[in-house]
Amino acid sequence: MATVLPRIERNDPNAGMQGAYYTVDIAMSGFTDAETTAGGRLSPCAARDFATKPTTLAQSLLVSRGQIRYLLMLSALQGRSNLRIINMVTTYANTEGDSPITDINFGIVFENDDFVPTTGSTIDGSTSTTTKILFIQDKIAEALTTTHTEKMSVRNPTSGAGLIANEEITAAPVLLVSQDEIMDAITVTEALDTATMVSGFRPTLASELPTDNADNDTAE
Repeated sequence: MATVLPRIERNDPNAGMQGAYYTVDIAMSGFTDAETTAGGRLSPCAARDFATKPTTLAQSLLVSRGQIRYLLMLSALQGRSNLRIINMVTTYANTEGDSPITDINFGIVFENDDFVPTTGSTIDGSTSTTTKILFIQDKIAEALTTTHTEKMSVRNPTSGAGLIANEEITAAPVLLVSQDEIMDAITVTEALDTATMVSGFRPTLASELPTDNADNDTAE
């Protein structure tokens, strides 16, 4: 018995599109969190999300740099296919805004896995990527190794009424010495088995098809 995935059905523009689910873990305890453009790591959290808000403008800027890198990551990842981020878990030492993020886990659901390439080049351009997992890992690394400047509203505890300041914020590479260390901190896994699969995001595997002889009628 064989399974054939149709690419075109009726006039449905989404027919034949097969989504995919990948899990991501970024371990960031080895990244700098100094009050420099390299600090802030990567996080979707804003200053208002913490139970205790950042106590200085310098700490607020770190939070904003983490947000910038998170948005850069999303932009890089969805260059080929629409996606959703699900099941996110951020890890901090506590709920204070001055506390750096140490780890983030989340799932990526790509709308069309066919559009996620298997080939590309690594962040330093020295070698080629040959799998979708390596491509995703590389796109995440791009957000951690690039330099980007953006004007943002940030919490400033010393600004008086409103506690908000408009600042031009630069997020630089989180590590200046070793890009390999950044790549090693990023773990990407594709859900290919029933233990890790999210229903509806992968095609049914041949090994998962039920044993059903109902369609195997024989003429008598």
